[in-house]
Amino acid sequence: MKKVTFPKKPSSDGYYHCYVKDPLKKSGRKQIKAKTLEDLQKKVRTYENGESGDARRTFREAYEILQQRTGDLVKTRERHYSVSNTVSRHWQTYNRFFAGTDFEKLHVDEITELDIEAVCRLNLERYNLRKRAWQSMRTVIKQVMDLSFHRRWTMENNYLRCDFAQFKDMILPDVPIAERAYSQEEMDNVMAFIAEKHRKAPSYLPAYALEMQIIMGLRRGEVPPLRWSDVHDFWIGIEREQITLKPQTGTGGKDSFHIVGHTKNGKNRQFPITREVRDFLDRLKEVHRLYYPGSEYLFPADSPEGVITNSTVYNFYRRMCRALDIPVCQDTVRGTHAFRRNAISRYVNLDGGSIEDAARLFGNSALVAEKHYFTGMDVERFRKVLDGEAGRGQMDLDLEDVIPFFLRLKNLLEESKTLPG
Repeated sequence: MKKVTFPKKPSSDGYYHCYVKDPLKKSGRKQIKAKTLEDLQKKVRTYENGESGDARRTFREAYEILQQRTGDLVKTRERHYSVSNTVSRHWQTYNRFFAGTDFEKLHVDEITELDIEAVCRLNLERYNLRKRAWQSMRTVIKQVMDLSFHRRWTMENNYLRCDFAQFKDMILPDVPIAERAYSQEEMDNVMAFIAEKHRKAPSYLPAYALEMQIIMGLRRGEVPPLRWSDVHDFWIGIEREQITLKPQTGTGGKDSFHIVGHTKNGKNRQFPITREVRDFLDRLKEVHRLYYPGSEYLFPADSPEGVITNSTVYNFYRRMCRALDIPVCQDTVRGTHAFRRNAISRYVNLDGGSIEDAARLFGNSALVAEKHYFTGMDVERFRKVLDGEAGRGQMDLDLEDVIPFFLRLKNLLEESKTLPG
């Protein structure tokens, strides 16, 4: 603040004016004005703590600038919802690992590799971190140090000097994908519970929404926005998503929901209407005829956007799990999203199924589908297939042996006709 020359009186326009350095402008400086000198000083202080200012930044201040820039570099309103959701999740990660620590108060130009390794060890000791959480924590540090080095807030990126390999034995192994899906017994119980809910409360749409998510392997946010116009003769278009925006910590606000015209990764897709899906749609149409005539949505509700929220569906899922004694484990990352693992694995294990086709059908890349969703081959089915192939092979071998035998027998019988008696 001492580097800035503040005016003693306002200019002819009634505002107090001053100039600050701005390396992002060709002129190298930026004008700031305010109605009062006190407001001008506040604006300068805010500016100097921002991306273009000269003030030293703490780790937290640098992270705030990073997230602010992420939100600012968006043009469309729809994309802003998605980015805001992403920023909210980033802050959840930050708060888990760094909020309240001495590390977040350090200025970025004084953070050493030892400081970074110390905060990593702190979190490894107080949490049971698996590879994904460990990588998320490191990403926060890396992004802050990269930005700080790029903006010249620090002359060295000490993140690059860290020895992260020393912590390899403190990171828990990943839970096998098969344990992050549902067993066949659990799936049978879930479908029976939903069917009973249909019988007792035929107009209760969250149960139908969860059933559709299960049989089609949809993401949570892809279910609420579905319209009858998305349902065609042979396929259903999956082209929209419901975004959940979390309020800032401490504001006391509530979640808000917004429908955007794209899926999570921007990959629109067409899901074939199988016999199972056709049966579901026929039942849902009857529910609409009785209780929701004229609605354009598959799952209408009295809400700002006219549809149920994915939170409503998730709350029904949690009540169902409690009733069925199915554990909802944060450690194994099981939730409604885990039904995608069952759906993808079931498809891959079909005759003619493949990871590549499953990825296109469920909206993932083949690498992601195999790494995070495919629980493994159905050993029992493959055993039966192999046994069947072996049986057919044995039968072919036996026929090759039998046919020559009958030909020889025929010749012997014909020769026997010429023998006396």
